[in-house]
Amino acid sequence: MNRAFTSDVMRPNLPLRKPSTSPGGVLTAPSSPRALTPRGIMGSISSPGLPVNLCNYCSQQGNLRCTRCKKTCYCSVACQAEDWKAHRHLCKPSASDSPTSEKLTKEAPSSLVYANGPSLPESKVKQSTVPCTERVYMWHLRKNDIAKGAELQASVVELRSPAMFFLHVQSPELVEALRGITMELQNTYSNSPDTAYTPGIGEVCAVKFSLDQSWYRGLVQLVAPDQKMANVLYIDFGNEEDVSLARIRPLAATIEPIPPCALECHLAGVRPLTDSWPGECTMAVRQLLTGKSLAVSVVDQQASDRTFAVDIMMPSLGKQLSTFLIDQGYAGKEAVVKKPTEQDIDFLVSASLENFKRRSGGKDENAEGQPPEPQTQGLGDSFTAVVTHLHSPDDIICQKLENACVIQELQLQLRSLCSQAPPSENFRPAPGTVCCSLFSEDSQWYRAKVLAYPSEDSVCVGYIDFGNSEEVNLCSLRPLSPELVALPMQAIPCALAGVFPVDESWTDEAVLTLRRTVCNRFLRVDILGERDGTALVGLTDESTDPQSNVAELLLSSGYAVPTSQKTDRASQPQAASSEPLVWSCAELPCEGQAVALVISVMVDPGEFYCYILNPQDLQVLSELGLQVKQHCEAESAPFSPKVGQPCCALFAGDGAWYRGMVQRRLGEGKASVYFVDYGNTSEVETAQLRAVTPQLLTHPFQAIRCWLAGVAPPAGRWSSEALVRFQSLCDGQQLTGRVLSITERGYGVELESVGHNVASVLLSEKLVLAPRQTQQAPPEAAPARAGQPKAVPVVQKEQPVKVKEAMATFPVDWRTVELPRDETFQPQIAAVISPSLFYLLNPSQVDIKELQQVMIELSVHCSSQVFSPCPSPPAPGAACCAQFSGDKNWYRAVVLESTESWANVIFADYGNSEKLPYSSLLPIPTSLLQLPFQIVRCALTGKEHFPSEWPSEVLELFGALLSYGILATVQGFDGTANLLSVTLGTEKGGGHLNAMILDGLQSTKAQAKTPSPPSNPTKTSSPLAKTPGPDSPTPKPPADTSRKPECNSTTPGQNEVVGQRAKTTGHGVHG
Repeated sequence: MNRAFTSDVMRPNLPLRKPSTSPGGVLTAPSSPRALTPRGIMGSISSPGLPVNLCNYCSQQGNLRCTRCKKTCYCSVACQAEDWKAHRHLCKPSASDSPTSEKLTKEAPSSLVYANGPSLPESKVKQSTVPCTERVYMWHLRKNDIAKGAELQASVVELRSPAMFFLHVQSPELVEALRGITMELQNTYSNSPDTAYTPGIGEVCAVKFSLDQSWYRGLVQLVAPDQKMANVLYIDFGNEEDVSLARIRPLAATIEPIPPCALECHLAGVRPLTDSWPGECTMAVRQLLTGKSLAVSVVDQQASDRTFAVDIMMPSLGKQLSTFLIDQGYAGKEAVVKKPTEQDIDFLVSASLENFKRRSGGKDENAEGQPPEPQTQGLGDSFTAVVTHLHSPDDIICQKLENACVIQELQLQLRSLCSQAPPSENFRPAPGTVCCSLFSEDSQWYRAKVLAYPSEDSVCVGYIDFGNSEEVNLCSLRPLSPELVALPMQAIPCALAGVFPVDESWTDEAVLTLRRTVCNRFLRVDILGERDGTALVGLTDESTDPQSNVAELLLSSGYAVPTSQKTDRASQPQAASSEPLVWSCAELPCEGQAVALVISVMVDPGEFYCYILNPQDLQVLSELGLQVKQHCEAESAPFSPKVGQPCCALFAGDGAWYRGMVQRRLGEGKASVYFVDYGNTSEVETAQLRAVTPQLLTHPFQAIRCWLAGVAPPAGRWSSEALVRFQSLCDGQQLTGRVLSITERGYGVELESVGHNVASVLLSEKLVLAPRQTQQAPPEAAPARAGQPKAVPVVQKEQPVKVKEAMATFPVDWRTVELPRDETFQPQIAAVISPSLFYLLNPSQVDIKELQQVMIELSVHCSSQVFSPCPSPPAPGAACCAQFSGDKNWYRAVVLESTESWANVIFADYGNSEKLPYSSLLPIPTSLLQLPFQIVRCALTGKEHFPSEWPSEVLELFGALLSYGILATVQGFDGTANLLSVTLGTEKGGGHLNAMILDGLQSTKAQAKTPSPPSNPTKTSSPLAKTPGPDSPTPKPPADTSRKPECNSTTPGQNEVVGQRAKTTGHGVHG
């Protein structure tokens, strides 16, 4: 399977434009002209900025607009009437319309106008949009019966380059057919009225040739309604020209649909040495072929059966034309990709050993570094573990949780040993031995086994305690001491018991589901058996209610079948092996080449689906649609949809059959299907699914997933204004696209619409932001992402990422809310570090929708990460992602205090605190910090006079004073914290807390007794005593954030004076 972005193909999408969910719209969508030099006056028609309007209902070319809003395009009144139920909610009159017209349009659809012209009476529009005959396209014509391997006698009638020329087969049948079709055209159109006809792109019409004023069949390649011109290809002769619309007529049904008399061909087996064929080469070929009878061999033909790869024998030269071009230096042989054989693999292994031996003479080969023994597991054993590496359900690496302290101690010893040992040119460990390797992503040292030497100075290593591997430089290796080698391997290889893949291998969607289920969670592992030296295990997440069994989840989702079912299938007699399903996806050129695109499904600037504007591909797709229809109508055998496999699906929008991909089973006899040629997703009943044949998969899937490069959403999501503006710039337009980068989201493209750079327009109107760093991929990517600081080595080869992603870290300089100055309020204290740093809850209203969106993105990000022990504790005050023990969900948090084994964090959007192990913490990406925390960083005024280390007596005093009812006034903001002036309430005797702290600080320096608060001296004797109050509120899942978190109505919760690890009672936040 050759798929450009396998994870993207399966992702459901909700297009912005409801009518465009119909996959049938692409069949007659605009296509770019051939890359030829037009002959005529229409030089500007091939400009990529030419707008092409699409019908808002059927997505065909629509040259008419709604007379009310003057924006929405349609191809006919019938489509407008069908779309009126949806369009009337969006249709708003233009500035020139009167209020009375608005009332009329509420009852019935408005009339239509030409897309680029003035309004016309409705009756006249109806006459112009109802064709006298049905439009004819290339797939309506019969196909040539020329097969692969045929030998023809032919002559060249048109030659553009060796990559495109047209032949006439020299046969009496062709001469008679050409004569007959020409006479029939003259008889039909010689006296036709001189009225303009607006054809569709890809339509076959009758066209009057400018030189002899005779009528011929022409394929419309481009239409410019504003110029009333079109570019056509004469399919019976191979030449093209620009003609006025007055010289075009629809092809009558009486015209015999014979195949094109001119065979479109390209020279087989050769390629140009540069990006295109040079003019000198084309001239030489033209001189060799023009006016001669040629012996032509058909080497291959495309799926459309209309374009042929041929070679031509040149008797005067005594060689094939392809050989002549290679000998003359005009061309090179076309590369043929071969699958590596066993001999090729053996050669690579031998080359690796040679690379090792070449420089190993007299050097330290690390003979004493023999691999340690693996951990032994017994049948029936059960233990708690975390997954450190996952490739598929058959290839899982986990670590026992009970060995976490051992692993942490091992890392400290490795760091101490290797940081002091300089690199040695004499150290060249042999393959199979164990040493210490510096992991490239986090610059930490890990035990590793030498696997191979790809070159003389690089080595491939596998990390024996975590299960993944990478290629490092030889200078990144250090020898291990015997006591560090003695510890058994901590990576436990295992496979999920009781399940097999639906087909021969696990789909990407099954692996992604498994990764989201098991990563970053404590799982109970039960040893159930053994297969090929690997433990068969059952995995259970005990943190959920009810407990979830991972194997049962894969079975219920349709990603796996039970072992018994697979065994029964294997025991049954096998029928003749059917042809395997192989498919591919259309790809965009990545060498900076501009290409014409049309967006078929639009989600937002970060996700949309487009197709390349190519007449040949659209023609093939149209013919393929007929083949799919015939196949599905003839196929009546029951079909069981398999997740991740292509199929044929009936689209409810138009009742037509299309190629699709099963995403998941929904139950109740339905499945979610992704239409691979258009980009939209729909629920389809399983009775309306059919098995697909390999022949229907030869044409690549046409939907290409893209994102707009150079822009980023403000606050982590796209505004409605940005979506509407992006839609207005791109929807229904012929765009010029250029690939700037490739990530797991698809192609990052630069788009131009009608001569304007789309990203520049959105930036200039301040609807989007320019990304601070290089464009990064979405959080739901594979866990092993480039640039993430993780202690666990992660394999990189699964991702086609060309652009380095933004790094997720533990930042201490996160942005806090700036409170309004000179405003006095009663603060709700969340946590206290010192007078220089304490946190209170944001007194202003919370944006529930934005907070919900952040929680969803946070959950997706954290569920895609693989657990790893923290290489070093995050600093106090650092932002992070923390997993709350109460519900095992992830939330934004700030570290209050950290030790070697745990960290005390405050949940930044809720205000309660918890002590967590480092396995429950993850770095947080900058995108999740755009929305400020609901806790606010504060300090007392006069902090410039505060010491760097506070006496414990002053911290106790400060914590005790904050436990009273206080009032705070914002005096300023120093860039990192709000500066507050705090006073005690009148019921406590009043008093300025800032002055009390300064007095206490001076008294401490003078070694005097710590003063007590003037209003209640008995309280200071036990400042850490808790006042009665209910338990601290806990973080709630994102769905619960719909309750408005009014700060003045919150429940009391726990606060902390972290310097003394003491707690007083303050106020918590809402859930």
